[in-house]
Amino acid sequence: MDSGESVTLEIVVTSGAAGLLAGAASGLVWGGIGGRIAMRVLFLTSNDTVKGIVSDDGFEIGRISASTIILLIGTAFAGGALGLVYGLGRLLARGPTLVLAAAVAVATGSFLGGAIVSAEGIDFRFLTPLWLAVGLFVLLPALWGATLVLLTDRLLRSEAVFAMSQPRLDRRFLGGVAGWLILLVLTTVGLVELANDLSELT
Repeated sequence: MDSGESVTLEIVVTSGAAGLLAGAASGLVWGGIGGRIAMRVLFLTSNDTVKGIVSDDGFEIGRISASTIILLIGTAFAGGALGLVYGLGRLLARGPTLVLAAAVAVATGSFLGGAIVSAEGIDFRFLTPLWLAVGLFVLLPALWGATLVLLTDRLLRSEAVFAMSQPRLDRRFLGGVAGWLILLVLTTVGLVELANDLSELT
């Protein structure tokens, strides 16, 4: 970090708040709405054995009902919580926004996808084709991660939302290595988990 640059409490709080808002919005769109659409698509591509089955999340597969509101609220809340973590953690990563968005997308797609795809539940044993089911639930968290980065950056650059000028925005980084190492670890752990689950499912 260059001499004279400092990270103030205001910058930390602002970055965290932007991440929270961006994460909640992204979670609602990709986790809630996207997740329900994905399950509907898989319901249509799977055989009749999935009809009436309750998914691992507690919702009837393929059915969009009033209970979907609970899912939307839950994904927005979870997305906001993870977005807050990102908003604070982004202070550890230096790099162009698009590069960071791609890296976070890979990390969230791998790590969260690895957490969603499970050989122990019923979803990925009944939903077919398997490649589509796995692909969708790796793609959705990846899209969430990319949107989170892009929207957080957009919010921080908008003085109408956050009164932080561009020069101060450039000082938000504490370093350029720690954040990338964290993303690498998340990606590696997620890929290992995905590989283990896929080996059991196939």
